[in-house]
Amino acid sequence: MTRLVQGVLTIVGGLNRKDRRELVRGLLDSGLLSEDEQDRLTIESRRRDRTRPLADFVADMKRKGRLR
Repeated sequence: MTRLVQGVLTIVGGLNRKDRRELVRGLLDSGLLSEDEQDRLTIESRRRDRTRPLADFVADMKRKGRLR
């Protein structure tokens, strides 16, 4: 992990959800990060987000016609 990503992860940890999303989106769109760094940043920024049960996700995908 590069120093840039380490620094960003430190900053991301202290932000509220909205600000965190905006910062991560800006970095991902900037093209400054490698694909691996982008993946790591995305995962870390979403780590504390609320989740939903798999059954709910599957039901939603079936309702939208994306799953049989």
